[in-house]
Amino acid sequence: MRLTIAQAAKLVKLDAGESLPKSQLSKSVLLPLQKAGVVSLEKAGSSYVVRGIPGKLADFVEHQWGIRDLARYAQAVPDNRSRSLMADVAGNSKALPNRPFDGIFIRSFGNCYVAGKPLNSSPPGTSVLITLGELPNLRVESSHLVAVENAECLWHFEKAARYFPELMELDYAVVLRWHWGETWRRWLDTWKGHLLYFPDYDLAGLKIFATEVLPYRPNARLLIPRNFESILEVRGDRELYLKHEKYLPALNDYAELTQICRTLKKARKALEQESLLS
Repeated sequence: MRLTIAQAAKLVKLDAGESLPKSQLSKSVLLPLQKAGVVSLEKAGSSYVVRGIPGKLADFVEHQWGIRDLARYAQAVPDNRSRSLMADVAGNSKALPNRPFDGIFIRSFGNCYVAGKPLNSSPPGTSVLITLGELPNLRVESSHLVAVENAECLWHFEKAARYFPELMELDYAVVLRWHWGETWRRWLDTWKGHLLYFPDYDLAGLKIFATEVLPYRPNARLLIPRNFESILEVRGDRELYLKHEKYLPALNDYAELTQICRTLKKARKALEQESLLS
């Protein structure tokens, strides 16, 4: 059995001599601890709490699950863990699942640096992965950052850029919204530029903007294609709109989305961002 991060966090508390309600520990975890004598059950009202024996519990966790450093293992959330970390704290690089490409895919146009070294310009069809460990060293000197939803639009953003004439006057880089975890949000907090968002023009795409972008970057702005209503009429998909129509009521609370939601509702069509590449 693989010990989860949540389970490990509870065992860290027990190893410090704290107690937990018995109901918070699964049988698959509690029974081996009881059998090894590294926890005790104490009556608490009509139920029981589990109390750990400091030191002994951590030693047993290493014997039972191979975890050499229980505290570090419990802190190995996806944003900060790697295969080398798992090898160090658990003796197994695959002790917890890792996403080898965790980080930010970015296209620089001569305006991005990592640890002071320029990324130069990313030709069409390419991008650069900035791993989560290197993300704090990323410096974007452009005044704007364009976030896109899909890899194809990252690689070939030039084909879609013609629909946004305002970009011609701006200095920007392009980033893929793929894994925007806490590390990325901390980086955004320190960056002083303007975030532009290139969404899927359906209600699900707008919901992502409302719930995953605006809460962390309230001044983010949507990119809306020039002549959007005409494009929607010709290229829009009725089924795509109907599939996500259920999100419309919740989006009405966002002033930033009022006009585009009104346009989608009027046409009863939606549009994926890849449609602007052709």
